[in-house]
Amino acid sequence: MSISEPDAARHSLLIGTAISNQLESYLTRTILVVVLLGLLSIVPAHAAGAIALPDMGDSSSTELGPEDEVRLGENLMRWLRRNDLIETDPLIQSYIHSLGYQLVANSDNSSQSFTFFVVKDPSINAFAAPGGFVGMHTGLILTTENEHELAAVLAHEVAHITQKHMARTYESAKKQQLTTAVALLAAILIGQNVEQLTEAAIATSVAANAQLQINFTRANEQEADYIGISTLADAGFDPQGMPSFFERMQKASKLYGTALPEFLSTHPVTVNRIAESRSRARTMNTKLQKGGTQYAFIKARIQVQKATDIRQFIADTMRAHKPGDNKAVYQYTLASAYLKAAQAKKAMNALTPLIKANPENIIYRITEAEIQQSLGQGKNANNNFKSLLNLYPYSYPITIHYARNLLQNGQHQQAYALLQDYRRNRDNSTLVLDLLSKAASNTGRKAEAYLYLAEHEFLDGDTRTAISHLKTAASIKNNDYYLSSQIDAKLKEYKQIALLEK
Repeated sequence: MSISEPDAARHSLLIGTAISNQLESYLTRTILVVVLLGLLSIVPAHAAGAIALPDMGDSSSTELGPEDEVRLGENLMRWLRRNDLIETDPLIQSYIHSLGYQLVANSDNSSQSFTFFVVKDPSINAFAAPGGFVGMHTGLILTTENEHELAAVLAHEVAHITQKHMARTYESAKKQQLTTAVALLAAILIGQNVEQLTEAAIATSVAANAQLQINFTRANEQEADYIGISTLADAGFDPQGMPSFFERMQKASKLYGTALPEFLSTHPVTVNRIAESRSRARTMNTKLQKGGTQYAFIKARIQVQKATDIRQFIADTMRAHKPGDNKAVYQYTLASAYLKAAQAKKAMNALTPLIKANPENIIYRITEAEIQQSLGQGKNANNNFKSLLNLYPYSYPITIHYARNLLQNGQHQQAYALLQDYRRNRDNSTLVLDLLSKAASNTGRKAEAYLYLAEHEFLDGDTRTAISHLKTAASIKNNDYYLSSQIDAKLKEYKQIALLEK
């Protein structure tokens, strides 16, 4: 897979590899991310916002180990969070995570750890990064026509990771300017136009590591298609979703001319590729699942979120609706749009028929509670969330929305207990830590509040601020032994990471 980087960078990176006829650039793009993350690991100590990366060793250490890949992926996530590029809507997060793991459970390496996330970017793009991190742009989600197509893209990315297509030779790079490395990373990873990223800057950055060797083949992309289609079928999705999406993207490419969307630049679609994937899909025996009910509503939620003129969006939605369209999706889209437009009563009128028809639908019920809160019916919203948690214990979107509602209504102790219970049984997402810090602070647990805030800041890529919060937590008197030990351990960990960032 090839990438449209300037010739200077191309010659420095793709040693011994001929780039022609739009070679499969997806994997090249992914590997370049690793290169740049490597550059970030050796920036000067005074570089603001530096990101800690592991010591990759000398030239005798030729491949990234599993732990190194995870660390690279984690620091990539920190960079994305710090630049506010990750979609944090709990329903959207939960959906893409669930869909991704449905595929992983049916892959040929289900023991591999994965993190699925959505990038807030309207471009049509998706990527896999070291350590099992898979990103999906909102633009690509909106471009797919059904869940089978979306699952096909995810399955393709999963296959790149499970088949270990990221193996490469790595040697230490010379020190580079952090701003250049980060700009290059942004340009390659998410296809952003970075003004300060000149062709000369790219050439200078990449040339500093002239001995870096990257090995990839056309077979990697073919194998990702081949394995991905099998995964689709095993997971109960239509394997034709992959060639179907490829075919539509190929047709769309004729409309773009030279200004291709990022997906078409990094995932070149040819007639042969479509034919091969369609032929492979025909050989699959699969029992299609009945699921997929959330897909259209998640798309609607994303569409409403990205609407800049919500009143115009409502008018356009009503004008475009046809009798044969999905009525439930139409009603939900209007309900979400009315809520965003601060027309809570209209939102509730649009949503109520849906809830009556399907009272256990999480998306409907969470949206209902959001509307209730907007109407000043905080108690009803809390009862709504409480009943939902009884149906779906430890649901991430329900817990986050419930905790927010409790905090908004001054029920800080209840929010604290809810979040602590979730944290003990699930994980420490950035949203959980942020809300838990607020709940702890409002219930007089100041040291805990700073501890959770420090963990939140660290995950958001700000180690220096995290250390500052931990020092404040440690200075608070009367901390019990267990809490003091937690604070000291985190402080030691973050200080060690800060040294790597220098």
